[in-house]
Amino acid sequence: MTGTLTLLRHGESTANEAGTFTGLLDVPLTPHGRRQASAAGWLLRSNHITPDVVVTSTLRRAVRTAELVCDALGTQLPTEAVWQLNERNYGALTGMTKTDARHTLGDDEYMRLRRSRTGTPPPMSLQLWEELRSSSALHGLPDGALRRTEALSDVIERVRPVLHDRLLPMVRSGRSVLVVAHGNSLRALCACIDDLTDPELEQLNLPTGQPVQYHLAPTGALVPRGGAFLDPVAAQHAAALVAAEGGT
Repeated sequence: MTGTLTLLRHGESTANEAGTFTGLLDVPLTPHGRRQASAAGWLLRSNHITPDVVVTSTLRRAVRTAELVCDALGTQLPTEAVWQLNERNYGALTGMTKTDARHTLGDDEYMRLRRSRTGTPPPMSLQLWEELRSSSALHGLPDGALRRTEALSDVIERVRPVLHDRLLPMVRSGRSVLVVAHGNSLRALCACIDDLTDPELEQLNLPTGQPVQYHLAPTGALVPRGGAFLDPVAAQHAAALVAAEGGT
């Protein structure tokens, strides 16, 4: 049996709906987001994909999405939460609307902070950092799980060991693995899988609720490059909406 790796960005959250920078804020899914999660599960089912294991972030929008996927599949699956797959910390932008951020920063700086590999927002306040550190999703995690800001390159460095030490060994043993995480942690994972260039990474848009799958090649690599959306027409339309908003 050939192993597979399926990536799924959680369903729409209340912060996605409001157009705010979410980062490590532990927000719930909207009703539409719950429907997206269930639809993703049915899409897996219709493609005869039943994961052997589900790996999520510790944030409830990802955990709940995984639960709804399992409900649609009609089975409970072994699930583990890994903090390294948490969303990027947007620092002082956390909780700010994207409209206000663009107006304050200007278009060029806004896009650099959102889409580039190295753009780093100003650090969040100590008060917000302490509030987040005590949240149920982040409480008790190591210091590296909650910096005061992150560039995408920081997220890449924390997801890389998850890919090489956890995900790839499972896939290479023939297992089907589903990862439910976030726009930026999944972009970081794709950067590691596909060795994306900076321009490719800037153009990568992963919409909510659209599974994308890799399978194992005889060489041991994950293919195809960029993965394959299970519903390419719907995913292309949804990705265009993400791009129009300025990206993940």
